[in-house]
Amino acid sequence: MTGLSKSNYNHYFYHNFFRKLNLESPATLKFIILQAKRKPMSKKKPKNSPPKKVTSISSIDRTHWLAAIGVFVFAFLLYANTINHGFVLDDDLVCKKNGFVQEGIGGIKDIFTHSWYYGFSGASDRYYRPMMLAGFAIEKQFFGNSPTVYHFFNVLEYALGCMFLFFTLRLLFEKKFFLPTVAITLLFAAHPLHTEVVANIKSRDEIYAFLGMLGVIYSIVQYNRKEDRKYLFFALASYFFAILSKEGALSILGLVPLVLYFFTKTSTQKIIIQTGIFGIIAAIYFAIRMSIIDLDPTPFETIDNSLFAIDNFSGQRATAIGMLGKYFQLLAFPHPLSFDYSFNTFPELGWTNIKVLGSLAISAALILLTIKGLHKKSIYSFAILFFAITFAITSNIFFSIGATFAERFMFIPLLGFCITVVFLVNHFFLESRNYSPNSFLGIIGVILLLYSAKTFTRNTVWESDDTLYETGIHTAPNSSRTQSFYGVTQYRKALAETNPNKKKELLDTAVKYLKMSTETYPGFTETYHHLALVYEAQNNNPLAIEAYKTAIKTNPEYFPGMTNLGVLFYKIKNYDQAENYLKQSLLFAPNNIITNRSLGLTYKEMNRFKDAEIYFKNALDAQYNDTHLFDLVELYKAMGDIETAIFYDKKIKEYRGE
Repeated sequence: MTGLSKSNYNHYFYHNFFRKLNLESPATLKFIILQAKRKPMSKKKPKNSPPKKVTSISSIDRTHWLAAIGVFVFAFLLYANTINHGFVLDDDLVCKKNGFVQEGIGGIKDIFTHSWYYGFSGASDRYYRPMMLAGFAIEKQFFGNSPTVYHFFNVLEYALGCMFLFFTLRLLFEKKFFLPTVAITLLFAAHPLHTEVVANIKSRDEIYAFLGMLGVIYSIVQYNRKEDRKYLFFALASYFFAILSKEGALSILGLVPLVLYFFTKTSTQKIIIQTGIFGIIAAIYFAIRMSIIDLDPTPFETIDNSLFAIDNFSGQRATAIGMLGKYFQLLAFPHPLSFDYSFNTFPELGWTNIKVLGSLAISAALILLTIKGLHKKSIYSFAILFFAITFAITSNIFFSIGATFAERFMFIPLLGFCITVVFLVNHFFLESRNYSPNSFLGIIGVILLLYSAKTFTRNTVWESDDTLYETGIHTAPNSSRTQSFYGVTQYRKALAETNPNKKKELLDTAVKYLKMSTETYPGFTETYHHLALVYEAQNNNPLAIEAYKTAIKTNPEYFPGMTNLGVLFYKIKNYDQAENYLKQSLLFAPNNIITNRSLGLTYKEMNRFKDAEIYFKNALDAQYNDTHLFDLVELYKAMGDIETAIFYDKKIKEYRGE
């Protein structure tokens, strides 16, 4: 493996360590090192001599602990300016607006027995990520619903993950390469591509998967070095934790043989057996997942992954390989960054395109470097394979997924990049004849400073939807989703605006960008929904109805549009049409609270009181609160059932603590 020889590294470490303590001169240090290499003379112990006192933590261990604490503090402070941020993008869908999370610990059973968004939408989906939601539920139970709480735990758990990363790397390198280990960890902590994950509450699943991966690597190495079964059990539990956090963590299965080959002396047979055991955990996960998720989900949309707009498989793969070059660029030079890279950020590319050829050339060079160093267990081979394994599922190269491109997809893979960079610098300035630790520290320090500055300033972009979308319209101007979200920002500003002229201007701007979004991608269902909301704010109900109907036409299962259209018909007292669209919505989301309540209100106006009672109670069962209790009070008053109305009125007072 590439690195300092043991003798050179010892000389470097002791020289710097004792020099800092001002205990010895360089000449004396040389004498100490030579003496340390000699075998001690055997001495006969006195029969009754007291046992020699053993220090529990050596000076080197103390140094490592101090470094680990320093890493934790650095990572925490770097993202501390995100703690007071609000809910951004779809953060609130997985916490504040998720019914299961809002039940606190009591909702954990439902979280583990339903798909990811079921607690929000009332409908099953293709994802099963209960671990993150369970974490949110616990935080809600003890700390309430403030976004500050969720952001704090994002930062805390990220900092702990970076600290654990340091100890994991220390274990892999067996206490050698102290400075490179610290440098790798700090560069990983500071890399700007991590901003999306740490600053975005919904991306907690990436942090949990990362923690699970570290648990697997650390424990499987300890198991093979110490042969203590508790480490194997912890490794398996860590893997299960990771894949329950995010499906992409299944790739950790490929890291097991990789780590065992490079960092242990385990035989090939044992590596295969142990990898198979982890495969059993993956099979158990799949069995659970398949019994819970929607087995016939709605196909991925082109708006999420522009590769679906390309008709042929060859063109999809060429474009995906071209996008790989963008990842390489952002790893080395993370600017500009964007929250969105969906349709139409990356147009179709052919195999002769320079971006595709460039990505192929870099990939070929990395493959050759990997093969060349595989037998010698080169650290570069390990780093490249680590990157490839952890990125394979989300790369879109082998198969298309639900997103074109995302910075969060680099959250774990970029560790391979950090290892490569640091060991290259280590090779030229610590291993070479021109031994220069100051040059090593200087280069790493400059990179760290630049990355930290970019991360710290990028954090502020994630403060709110307004700051995120207004930046995104400049960093990803061709994205239909960015255009749509910017229009939504203008709409929200208009709702809060009291000046009539300014309000009109903001609504007109919203219409402009929302229409631009539909022109970029005519099948963008949600944009038509937002456009309908803007038309409603402009009191233009005919255009709002048309926009809602277009949203439903682009996606016949789009129940939010059906619900909103039903509510609009209710407002204009067209109760037959309101009933029609609300009942359609319930076919796809039977437990949706808003839809059930709206249908209850519609039936009440139609004097169909028994039908209203059913849907009001459905809403109350889904979410017990004073609003739904009050609906029943008013309904029973209208029915002339004063006794039942009084019963529910008492329930309201109990709920409010009156």
